[in-house]
Amino acid sequence: MAKKFSNIIFYLTLIIIAICVVCIWMFSGFRHEYGKFNMILVAFLAVTLLQILIFTPIKFTILSLDAAFWPAHQAPETPNENANVDTFMDNLRLRLRTLRSELMITERHRNERLNLKYRLITEELWLTGKLFLVYFFMALAFFDELLYFNTEVTEILFQYNRGDAFGLFHVADVPDIYFFVVTSLVLAFTDGKNTSGGAPWIHAEGTRLLGVVRLRQLRTESNRLGLSLPVFTERDFGESWTLPYERVPYTDKYWPIYTPWLPSVSVARDNLLMGINHVGHMFNYPESKGYKVLLSDTRYKSLQIIDYLMNKNWLDANTTALFMDFSLYNADANTFTVCTLWVEKFPYQYPDGHMKVDSHKFVEQLREFTKFGMLMVFVFVVTWLQFTKAFFVKVWYDPRQLKTLWVLVDAMIVALSVIVGMIMAVRDNMVQKMIKRVEIAVVVDFLDFREPAQLSYLEDVVTGLTVALVTMRLWKVMQFSATFQLFTKTIAMAWDALLCTFVITAIFIIAIGIATVTINGNYTNNFRDFHKGIVTVTCFAFGYANLVHPPDIFYGGEWLGIVLYTIMGFVVKYMLINLIVSMMRDQMASVKADRDKKVRQRITFWQFLRVEYAFFINYIVKVFHCQRGYQRKNRTVAQNIQRELNSIELKRRKTKISSIYSETIYVMPINKDLEQMKYRERIERTFTLAAILHTQMELMERLMFGDEEGNLPSLDQDDEQITDTEED
Repeated sequence: MAKKFSNIIFYLTLIIIAICVVCIWMFSGFRHEYGKFNMILVAFLAVTLLQILIFTPIKFTILSLDAAFWPAHQAPETPNENANVDTFMDNLRLRLRTLRSELMITERHRNERLNLKYRLITEELWLTGKLFLVYFFMALAFFDELLYFNTEVTEILFQYNRGDAFGLFHVADVPDIYFFVVTSLVLAFTDGKNTSGGAPWIHAEGTRLLGVVRLRQLRTESNRLGLSLPVFTERDFGESWTLPYERVPYTDKYWPIYTPWLPSVSVARDNLLMGINHVGHMFNYPESKGYKVLLSDTRYKSLQIIDYLMNKNWLDANTTALFMDFSLYNADANTFTVCTLWVEKFPYQYPDGHMKVDSHKFVEQLREFTKFGMLMVFVFVVTWLQFTKAFFVKVWYDPRQLKTLWVLVDAMIVALSVIVGMIMAVRDNMVQKMIKRVEIAVVVDFLDFREPAQLSYLEDVVTGLTVALVTMRLWKVMQFSATFQLFTKTIAMAWDALLCTFVITAIFIIAIGIATVTINGNYTNNFRDFHKGIVTVTCFAFGYANLVHPPDIFYGGEWLGIVLYTIMGFVVKYMLINLIVSMMRDQMASVKADRDKKVRQRITFWQFLRVEYAFFINYIVKVFHCQRGYQRKNRTVAQNIQRELNSIELKRRKTKISSIYSETIYVMPINKDLEQMKYRERIERTFTLAAILHTQMELMERLMFGDEEGNLPSLDQDDEQITDTEED
């Protein structure tokens, strides 16, 4: 009675909680604001994480200290008056369930060491597999194809001529560079009324320029370039690049147009975030150097700055590259477009345009999450906490495991996940500061959204490394499978031959790359330098033949080009690559033959799971009606047994006949120990089935003839009842 009463209280509590949740959901108001609801969920998740990661350890630390210094008195043990006493029928039912379990647990299933190993594999497979799948579904949930199309459209609009806007790929000389800046970066984002803050983009009304455009050029001391790399100057110049430099008072406060003649000063933070190099056709151009100038937010001021630069010959023969950096924002799509347009200027040919456009969503990302995305966020947090808890528990009880390789991989997964969270926090903080600068209408400054874009790129790289480590960890866990063991053993056996073949292939690729770059580097883009040539030859060797066209290597002569193309197409692509494949195939066949000859006397991982989770599997089979029943087919049981015996005898005769007429036949060797074990298992199952039948008969007898507790009437009582009946 007490148990039923406690269940009623539990169910009543659940009903009250459900009613409260429904009332909050219907009448609180956030049901009509999807973004606000997402923010509430994220706040709940953040508070939960704070409770789990910080306050809960502090709480248990205080409790442990209290229990250690001020131990509580142990209460005397008293017998439980409401304890349940099992009847004889309960014991019979328990014995029946035990016998049914023993029917599945054979002699091979009682290898405790193997069972512990499989249990650890099950736990690791559950944790690592969940983490891998969660990363996969997170990538699907947060993939936004709108960003891809925004990048493509923006690149097309800046590359080619559109109405009055001049295209970057049509730039042919220095005046064209100024004309592109005027038409595509000044007139396209301002209006004739000189409105402060600019105007919508002429190609997209919902897109506006954030801040102003920044021009940055890299220049050398001399326009004569030899075989050595160019040295970019960082000297202070006067107007029109005159020397010596003379500082004019207040130019750093009121006359920013004098900054084009002064080199940029980079700090440690700039070198940490933007210490990158832009790869051009001829050279690599650093981001931290150069001479910068900012345009204005109105058309008139920007044109005045450009006229000043043109009159003072800001771009001259010593200019090597000009970079144009700016950021766009589309309020309709909540998309930031970070653009870096740059022109590589050569002293002996026309300028060459380059473009790097990245699209991001830096603000209000949570408001646009779908229900699937929010679900994956919660699932990811729970899964990551479980994985981290398992790692720390393992290390806490046995710190020596940190010296093992795969535990170090787990530590790197946890550390990289924390680094990703820190990068996201730093990026969001940086974006919020930039947004505040926009809110106070300081639009004459250059808002460098390339820094959060670089952090987003770094976040993607670290996340990719994390997924790679999770995949490696999953590969290690999957070594229980014979297929994965086959691949691993094949690579372990053939590593020396594979290494030699890879070295020979690399030598051929490097040699052909050097030859093609030396002969054809001045005429084609695919072989313009050593790195590009190696990448092109490697891509061609592994099947990406559309990158190389035969005319690209015919600049040194047709016969020499034919020889180089033949070496790339036959020696590298077919002979060496196919040699690696055939070698792996032969080693795999050898390993598979050795594996098939070995007879294992232990159970497989799937057999362990079938017994370990028998209750759950049987429940699933029962729910989905997957269990195969007995089919009589209009025959009796004896007839079906006789047909099965006849079928076995017929197969045995056919095997004997085929062995007589065949010259060579492979006979599987018989393992006597395994056969004896199977024989013992059959005998054990026979006795177990007999015990099950006996227990079932006894249970049926007591249910039919016994009382409520299963007690049968005694023989003396039966004799007395018979005597009384005769006397009557």
